Amino acid sequence: MLARRLLAVAVISTAVGAVTTLPAAASAHQPAGRTGLAWPSMCVDVSNNRGNGTLMYQWQCDSGNTNQKFVIDNGLIKVEDTIGKSPVMCLDSSNGRTNGTRVYQWQCLGNANQLWVVQRGAIVLKSTLNSGKPLCLDVTNGRGNGTQVYLWQCDSGNTNQKFVINNGQIAIKDTLS
Repeated sequence: MLARRLLAVAVISTAVGAVTTLPAAASAHQPAGRTGLAWPSMCVDVSNNRGNGTLMYQWQCDSGNTNQKFVIDNGLIKVEDTIGKSPVMCLDSSNGRTNGTRVYQWQCLGNANQLWVVQRGAIVLKSTLNSGKPLCLDVTNGRGNGTQVYLWQCDSGNTNQKFVINNGQIAIKDTLS
């Protein structure tokens, strides 16, 4: 079913892209290699599992998908549908503080692995903020369902580290139209 939907989106995108010419100004703001309608809007997603250690990844944004709904509360990024239940789950960086450290969900403890600061569209691990090498949430160079989310040294020019938080969703900015 998912494969059919993805194929249908690809066919429609190809057909629309073949007849739609982007103005020069619009195409200049897109990441290298991206053409109009090449990617759907992508969001941070926690999958259907609410257990400790479940990896975070990106998935096509769906405003009705509870796997993509978060609440930022005193630096904690909580999985919305776990609030009021036990345990409440949070975005967690593990104890790793190097490029490529995977990000997952873990029971909210309020420790340094779970405290984040949102700055100019970047989501920064608070404990690294004043380290000289702050680490940011990063979605890699890929823009597809299931592509990993991890930590990477913050770079204000890196589009993999730019997000728009709206209505509980953490959307990857360069995938928004």
